[in-house]
Amino acid sequence: MHLKNSINILSAGMLLLVAVGCSGSTELKFSKAQVQGTVSYRGKPLESGKIRFIPDGKVVNGQVAGKAVFGDIKDGKYNLTTEQGATVGKNRVEIKSYRGTGRMVVTSAGEGKKEEEVAQFIPEDYNTNSTLSVEIKEGENVHDFDLK
Repeated sequence: MHLKNSINILSAGMLLLVAVGCSGSTELKFSKAQVQGTVSYRGKPLESGKIRFIPDGKVVNGQVAGKAVFGDIKDGKYNLTTEQGATVGKNRVEIKSYRGTGRMVVTSAGEGKKEEEVAQFIPEDYNTNSTLSVEIKEGENVHDFDLK
């Protein structure tokens, strides 16, 4: 009789483990795609900066499927491979770039050293309060941005 009860308890325990394991991951599924393009500011290629694609999809259980990704902008161009890629679907886009202000400031490391201060010069409508968005599709995507 003890063997039968032990088998029933073991079977119930395994069934519970399978049920919990199959109940699904809390991470939402998403696809990534390659995206490239150009970025110009006031009619000239942006020398350097960062571009960020942030998934702007439907919220499910407090989550949006996908991840925000950054890409480097160099000589007005950016390229994110499929592995790095932007989440397929609607994405909010942020673009940032910094340049020297001409003002010398003491470095954060201290030691009395001075370096030129740098500041974000791209308007907030393209980064912090970005109004830019694109639709990323499966495969290759090309999105150019001409910032005013």
